[in-house]
Amino acid sequence: MTPFSIWWKWKSMIAKSVFTLGMLAVAAHAAPPSQWPYWPEYSKTPVGEIQPQAWRMQDDVIDGWDWSMPPHVKPSERSLMGLQRMIGTRKPVEKVEPGFPVNAATLHWINWREIEPEEGVYRWDIVKARIEETRAQGCDSILRILTSSKAMGRNGVYHPEKGVAPRWLEKYDIPSSIDKKNANNENYDPGHPEFHKRYIKLINSFAASGIPQMLKAAYAGYASPSFGDEGIGPHGVDPDTVPHVMERLDAWGRAFKGMEHKVFMGGPSEYGFEKGFGVRRGFVEMYLYTLPDQHIGQSIDTNGYVVVDENSPVLKRNPFHGEVNEEYEEAWATPDRDFRFGETTDSFAYRYFCANLRLLQMRCSYVHNKDTIIPEMLPFVAQELGRTVEDAPDVWCFMRESYLKPKNYQKHDWLDRPISATEMENGIPAKNWERWLYQRDSEGFETEPAIKIDQPPNQMWMVQPGRYYDYIARKGKQIGLAVDDRWCGGGPVDVAVKVTYFDVGRGNVEVGLRTKKGGARKRIKLTDSRKLRTATFFVDDAVFSAKDLEYDIIFKSSGDEAVISFVRVVKICHI
Repeated sequence: MTPFSIWWKWKSMIAKSVFTLGMLAVAAHAAPPSQWPYWPEYSKTPVGEIQPQAWRMQDDVIDGWDWSMPPHVKPSERSLMGLQRMIGTRKPVEKVEPGFPVNAATLHWINWREIEPEEGVYRWDIVKARIEETRAQGCDSILRILTSSKAMGRNGVYHPEKGVAPRWLEKYDIPSSIDKKNANNENYDPGHPEFHKRYIKLINSFAASGIPQMLKAAYAGYASPSFGDEGIGPHGVDPDTVPHVMERLDAWGRAFKGMEHKVFMGGPSEYGFEKGFGVRRGFVEMYLYTLPDQHIGQSIDTNGYVVVDENSPVLKRNPFHGEVNEEYEEAWATPDRDFRFGETTDSFAYRYFCANLRLLQMRCSYVHNKDTIIPEMLPFVAQELGRTVEDAPDVWCFMRESYLKPKNYQKHDWLDRPISATEMENGIPAKNWERWLYQRDSEGFETEPAIKIDQPPNQMWMVQPGRYYDYIARKGKQIGLAVDDRWCGGGPVDVAVKVTYFDVGRGNVEVGLRTKKGGARKRIKLTDSRKLRTATFFVDDAVFSAKDLEYDIIFKSSGDEAVISFVRVVKICHI
């Protein structure tokens, strides 16, 4: 045995041992981890076993979070949730049977190689069969045609038989590229005239196939080092300045003429937005990304609050607007995936929790949910997707705080937000995720962040170094919240107010709001149990008449300060 082979055998044995230990560590946890005690232990729940959290029609206090909705609430017509992904055409389509209200869809990822096995010979019949099979199972379809990879592999070894582009393209001497180290794809250059010409023919044939009418949505992508034709144009280049990208989008526009809202792009393009196309990003498990983001109106004001501009390019048109909440399988906590999200799955439930709330704060209408880690949360997300303030069944505020790296923020800032010397040194505070319910400090209503939680151990690139933690509550003697003036027209409306708080200290927290008959007062009793709890109060004929950011709901402490995490106001419809 040569010295090299001895070294290689030794390295392989060590790697295998580490992998095995990693998998044992993943499987070892049977209780909520100590660093993330307010979320469940890691466990994936099949979609068919998920049920909504029970709605209760009386004032009460429960331990934990409350994601319940009144039984009358149904998903928005604008919402869509991808509950399974079928890659290729060989495996039978599985039936999706969710036990909760949701506009469910199956994602079909189909290779150009399968669709056009010989140049000019299109097998759209194969695609139609998949869609019809899915429909027979009671589910809608989303199509993603994969086009760009010549070969697939890793670490510089690529296999042409595993590519998605037709093999016959090889005769046209189209240059290929590998965009980064350890890329999964060797891609053709989509802008090369020979590739571009045949891509346009593919989409024109797709337009004539009748398939666009059969779909709920379709993905228009580009090319990526990873699997899936990510992006919408060349990396680092404004796609609206690239002629062949605009020609590709024109072809998609022709294919979906009169149905442009079905198209979603793999990246932002104003040219595509003007056609009525939507967008899907796909990294929301890094839940502090897209701060700031001009396309979806995400920024931080001078007081540190995360704000949403509903006149931004995406939100003002209300098209398909999506995210992917994935990467919760055990392999991500092993050497096989470079411990991308830590060496155990301990943090996964917390990251899943944050990602779900963030995609709703971003006003998404779609999410691809690969694995379900907090099952009672998924029905809540299904009923929140695609809402506007006019049809939202509830409004909420998650009172949290993180700290962002100033230089990263400035790189994407289109508003030229001033950054103070303190922020340059300590990071820009990112306070609260809000859906039409706003918490703001003012004189006599000062708050400070509370309940420090470690972030998942992947050290997100946008976070201030040394501040890899979040606060998930705010505390103060008085805390004021404002309901968006547009929601329910200011009232009167019957509501349930759900307050998730930390039961620390002793005393009472009075909850005050207005009704048609005058002020209403409810009370939370603090018992110092150290638990996270949710108190629910029903209020008839509530009136949210305060203007702008003046307070509609006030929490006032007698005794120790209130420590509040999540407040939700739910509209009650009496049937």
